[in-house]
Amino acid sequence: MSFNRLHISKGATIRLQQLKGKTGLTPNILSRLAICYSLNEPQIPNPSSYDEEGQEFNRYTLTGEWDSFFIALLKERCIQDGLDPEKDLLSQFRAHLNRGVYSIFTRIKDLGDIQSCYLQILSDRKLHWRMEIMVIKPLFIWIIMQQLLLIREY
Repeated sequence: MSFNRLHISKGATIRLQQLKGKTGLTPNILSRLAICYSLNEPQIPNPSSYDEEGQEFNRYTLTGEWDSFFIALLKERCIQDGLDPEKDLLSQFRAHLNRGVYSIFTRIKDLGDIQSCYLQILSDRKLHWRMEIMVIKPLFIWIIMQQLLLIREY
């Protein structure tokens, strides 16, 4: 499935706006962290738990130059969860993004907490969805490290 745009929930939109105010980071950078955070949670997110009444994202603005890596991570997670990586990609992308925004919102009070969130993901020995796969784990770590470097530029 190919898509260029996706809508997040109204609640996630409000939380991203509040996080932007606390950190100064744009919603697309915060969303990248949110996706990574959600991918590391063991439960499969339920797409129907999130409305589509919030902000619309252009996929390539959201994922930046790492689009193919995020899509690879999401497809691998779909496979690990027993979902169809083509048919369920958009709904799972939205669900992970929404769930991740809700998750990081409770953990981030200022810019300093962003690095802690990324480091928590990296240090999590469980890596719940079997990311020990030789290609996926290095991609995941690479994306996180690139985001940390990007944040330092702020």
